[in-house]
This record gives sequence, C-alpha cells and structure tokens, in this order.
Amino acid sequence: MVKGIVIDEFKCDGCGLCVAACHEGALAMIDGKAKMIREDFCDGLGHCLPACPQGAISFIESCGCETTPQIIMPGAPPVSPHPAEHAAGTSGPGCGELRQWPVKVKLVSPISPVFRDADILLASDCSAFAYSRMHEDLIKGRAVMICCPKFDTDYKDKIAEVLSKSSPKSLTVVRMTVPCCSLDSVARDAVAKSGKEIPVKVLIIDQSGRVKESA
Repeated sequence: MVKGIVIDEFKCDGCGLCVAACHEGALAMIDGKAKMIREDFCDGLGHCLPACPQGAISFIESCGCETTPQIIMPGAPPVSPHPAEHAAGTSGPGCGELRQWPVKVKLVSPISPVFRDADILLASDCSAFAYSRMHEDLIKGRAVMICCPKFDTDYKDKIAEVLSKSSPKSLTVVRMTVPCCSLDSVARDAVAKSGKEIPVKVLIIDQSGRVKESA
C-alpha cells in the first residue's frame, strides 16, 4: 500500500513542476526546493513523479507486514518482506513480478532508469485481467507500461519519448482482440517516431485469456 512520497533535496533543482502536477496541494516550494507539506493530502497516485525531470521523487510503501516502511526508488525492484518465500515462487501477497511503480503511461517518467536498456512490456489495461499468467509469462523480467487505447489520450507521444530516451532492448505489446484495442498499431507508430531500432513482439489475447495471435 503506497503511503506517500519522499523528495531527494540533492537531486531537486527547484523547477516546481512536481508542485504544479500535484492536484491535491500536498507539495509546495520552500527555500527553492519542493517539499511535502501535507502528507494527508497525498493520494499516492504519483502525478508528481513523471513530472520531475531529475528523478528526485520516490514512493514510500508499506505492505503492513514489516516494521519499517520500504522506500521504492523510481525503477528499483521492490523488496519482498518474505524474500525466501518469493524465491520459492509460492503465491501470496508480495510475490508478484512487478518491479516498479507507477505503470500507467501517463504517469511513468521517460528518464526512469527502469526502462533503460530494458525489455519493455506495453500492455492494454484489460489484458492483465484477461490473461491469468500475466506476471509469470509477461511481467517477469520486464519494465511495464499500461494504457487503454480507447480512453487514454496523448499516450503515443509519451511512449515514443520513453523509447527514445531509454533505448530498450525489446518491446512486447499485449492487446485484446476487441476492435477498440489498437495498441499494436500505436506501439509501432511510437517506435517509428522514437527513431530507435527496437524489435517488437505482439500478443493478442481474447476475453477468455487465450493467446489468439503472436507476431
């Protein structure tokens, strides 16, 4: 459960973009640095994180089972409170394969180190609910971005920016069979706009969770 954020004052250059991005008024500029002034106002959605060009913002997370909170830096893998259990591959809280936060295209930072020279998974919002082995087969070992091609806006340029600045090794796209899910077309356009040579693999999932096509 995300509790809030911390700001590295050494990285913060005082641009104020995170303050402008915070819709809740939890942040303010004090003595030329961004500060958390109302932790109770922070909704944990992370609008401030992708707004920071210096990568100075990180989440504080607590799952309720450890005595001290974990600090999750942008792009860093989360630390399981039960590392032995996670290594054994057993199911349960904290045993997923997601190693970053946030994952929504509109919230991720294009300069986050998690995407740098990585294998990236770009998935439609619905696919994670349709495909039961999303973590084991697709999220594991990949940096993740998700969006909805039907309802999200301006995400093609953001994806292209991430690809341009991170130079990933590969891009795996997971879309649904439904006509409104054109994520594969969006991804190829974004790759072209990025100017990078990135191998793209597309998986198409039906509503029953079966892989209908792979290219």
